[in-house]
Amino acid sequence: MLCIALLIAVLPCMAKELPAPVIKLNFSPLSQSEVVWSADKPFILSCDGHADIIWKTRLRKYQKHVSQKTLNVKKPTTEYTGTYRCSYKNQTDLYSEIHIYVKDSVKAFTTPQNTIIIQKEGSNYLLDCLVTNPASTEYSLQMVNGSAVPSEMNYTADPKRGILVRNLQPSYSGDYVCTVKINGVQKKSDVFQITVIEKTQQPPAVSLPANRYVRIVGETLQIPCHTKNQDHSYNITWSSSGKVLNSKTNKDEGCGQICFISLLTIHQVKMSDAGNLTCTGQNQAGKNSVTAVLKVVDKPYIHLKPVLSSEYKLNGTDIEVMQGDKVELAVQTEAYPEVKWTRWKTPKSNHTHEEAFNRINNSDNYMSTIVLRKVGAMDNGHYIYTARSASVNASIIFTVHVYQKPNTLITWENGVASCVASGYPVPRIQWFQCEDARDMCSSNQTAAVELMATQSTLGDVREYEPVRVKSVLPVTNMTTTLTFECVATNIAGEDRDTFTYKISYLLNTASVWSTSVWITVVLIAALVLAILGMLILFYKHRKAHKYEIHWKIIEANEGNNYTFIDPTQLPYDKKLEFPRNKLKLGQVLGAGAFGKVVQATAYGLVKDESFTRVAVKMLKPSAHFEEKEALMSELKILNYIGPHENIVNLLGACTQGGPMLLITEYCCQGDLLNFLRQRAETFVNNVLGVQSFPENSNLYKNVAVQKGHSTGMTYSGSESYKDAQLTQMSKDVCQESCNEGGKDAWSLDNMDLLKFSYQVAKGMEFLASKNCIHRDLAARNVLVADCRVVKICDFGLARDIMNDLNYVVKGNARLPVKWMSPESIFECLYTVQSDVWSYGVLLWEIFSLGMSPYPNVVIDAQFYKMIKDGYHMPQPDFAPHEMYTIMQMCWSLEPTLRPTFANITELIAKLLPNQPSEQNNEDMYPEFQRHQMRKQCDTESVCRDEDQPLMRRSLT
Repeated sequence: MLCIALLIAVLPCMAKELPAPVIKLNFSPLSQSEVVWSADKPFILSCDGHADIIWKTRLRKYQKHVSQKTLNVKKPTTEYTGTYRCSYKNQTDLYSEIHIYVKDSVKAFTTPQNTIIIQKEGSNYLLDCLVTNPASTEYSLQMVNGSAVPSEMNYTADPKRGILVRNLQPSYSGDYVCTVKINGVQKKSDVFQITVIEKTQQPPAVSLPANRYVRIVGETLQIPCHTKNQDHSYNITWSSSGKVLNSKTNKDEGCGQICFISLLTIHQVKMSDAGNLTCTGQNQAGKNSVTAVLKVVDKPYIHLKPVLSSEYKLNGTDIEVMQGDKVELAVQTEAYPEVKWTRWKTPKSNHTHEEAFNRINNSDNYMSTIVLRKVGAMDNGHYIYTARSASVNASIIFTVHVYQKPNTLITWENGVASCVASGYPVPRIQWFQCEDARDMCSSNQTAAVELMATQSTLGDVREYEPVRVKSVLPVTNMTTTLTFECVATNIAGEDRDTFTYKISYLLNTASVWSTSVWITVVLIAALVLAILGMLILFYKHRKAHKYEIHWKIIEANEGNNYTFIDPTQLPYDKKLEFPRNKLKLGQVLGAGAFGKVVQATAYGLVKDESFTRVAVKMLKPSAHFEEKEALMSELKILNYIGPHENIVNLLGACTQGGPMLLITEYCCQGDLLNFLRQRAETFVNNVLGVQSFPENSNLYKNVAVQKGHSTGMTYSGSESYKDAQLTQMSKDVCQESCNEGGKDAWSLDNMDLLKFSYQVAKGMEFLASKNCIHRDLAARNVLVADCRVVKICDFGLARDIMNDLNYVVKGNARLPVKWMSPESIFECLYTVQSDVWSYGVLLWEIFSLGMSPYPNVVIDAQFYKMIKDGYHMPQPDFAPHEMYTIMQMCWSLEPTLRPTFANITELIAKLLPNQPSEQNNEDMYPEFQRHQMRKQCDTESVCRDEDQPLMRRSLT
């Protein structure tokens, strides 16, 4: 053992005393550190040493033979230029090396092993461009176009190693060449394409659809963790209680950056799986985590918890409120499986109230509320809330007691005064007496005398209903004028009534003033009230919403003042008259407060067709003269405008011998809003690549899609989708015709959305050229016809705006304020520029697949302030950057800075294939930039760009 220890101690000393290996060229020792060699002249390098040696060269072909003592190069080329180092395998600091220049009359540099270079910001990189001729001079780096490298670039040029660029920056990205001069002639290397990736500044963004999940023992749990990062250099992990969980990662195609979805799947969950589940995204800048809680239960459940304001007088779920107060009953529901059905049962089925049901943070918690604005006697009673899932149901009962102020009435008969009071709780009746005729006695405590009388209950006392009580006061042997007052009081307040007992000295007979005079007063009061009621009804009729076509024709005068042309003065072409007996009416497509639109078949309307499917607008039988005149005005406006591919065109009319009928094109695919919503789910699934997940997964349902009723009328449509990429449709969507009752069953893609945008802009450009302002441009007022051609319309009479949440009461009108420009909302100014603003909102609807604008924003004072302050909705999920730029241009607060519809059609045309354009697509970005940066309006350029005379404000 001692010998072995000594040997181990001596070995390092022996290693240090080894001489360096010796390199020989063609078996001859070297006398210099570099050699110039001719191409195609073979050479042999050998290395001799006192231990195992290794070679280090720049050539990849020798990487498998580095342990061989001899390198045999039979046919050298310039690629063999470089430094050859031989060292001991276990002591690399003992080495010998030689640099060989393999000269070639043509190639001044070695061929780089890699010309496409992708590096991170801040790193160094050695460009593999070695000089093959030692006589080369002015060795440097320059851009491929001959310009100098960025002034801040720091590099070192070594003919034997190449050019080392230090501290790479994103601004260095570009194409470079190494250069030398040989005998005064400049030589260039191959081109190096350098891309510098910006250093990641922030950890990855991570998010979960919900922060709480519930599963029954044995069920499967799937949770997607959505992540975003600037590059691919990051990882995603799932963990629970410090234990790493298995997950599957897929690319998220619907994201603008580099996005991945990590799908955690737990099959047959157990009670032990309950707890925190954490998704973590980590990169060089750090990490972000998001946690969801998993609750595991053994059976389905529904738990109901009342949520009531402390302002109410409470006794459990019994609530006591004053008449006229606002009452809000709320129930927090915790349930699994999810709640499928809920209902509030109220004491009176015809009572008007407001209900709301919302899921809380996409979890197993829900909040259901019912609001009674001004409670009255009819609102007393039980309010029962029931929630039901696929497995269980539960109910909770609230009891509302409404305290009602008493109503008091005095009657006189045969010398007896009777006071009847009604209220809840039971009123207490008091009598007061005072001298002379007075309005009341109880306020004058010195002169009033409280009288004693009994009180009894009238009729049966029913739960929650007002209680009627009666008090009788005998009045006899009176010798002076007296006033009697009955005061009824309970917790809700008091009420009083009086009568005056008068003595007639002339006749010496007593009379009660209230018996004769009061009858006259009551009759006069009733007459006055009747007249007032008639006036109020007349006023409401005059102020009531009346049907009118939103489209207006503007007459351009001198200066900035414009007036609307009276459509009744426009001519009507008698050639449009169509025989009623050749028109067969069909199903109702939509109905509103004033009329309806029905599908119909017209025989002989078009020359080459035996019949044509059309849409017919008509008024309801109860329509007034104003509505009939408005429909005639619509007919004349459509006649005046003329036909266009992207307008719902007028085909004919029936104005004689019966109700007026307006015949237009029939768009069998319905309105654009529902067309998008019906196909949104499949569109999103395709974009997100959901096909990689199990078919029964509900992972991506309702992503970025808002379903629900928001328009005053609905059309039916298909619900299928295919590829969501920017490609042409693989099927012919025009093979079915509206005239044949065909429905578009093909899928949507992003190119469809661009085409819809382009066609609406073309239609609006046409309307503007006709001096026509739409005033209600929205997806609900755009129809989809054959071949997915969209057409602008105005539903007008066929939309029930009183029940359409898109129309908000403002003043005496209901207006679509979410689509209106600031000048239209605040100044009642309507111009083509205000239509451009609405078009921007319509674009947002299209690229959000039918979502309602300004989601989750309540229309209140804060909303109007947001509009005044220039708030813009965020970029929709499926909108290209160029389309969002157009939206922002349309939403300029200064109307004259908004683009014209001619500008818009030209910009969108450049995004579409096979669209005529004067410029190439690469020229479109400066044009977008010019629109965004323009601060003043050049009147001459506006007139040159378009033939729209309405680009100034006009007064309605």
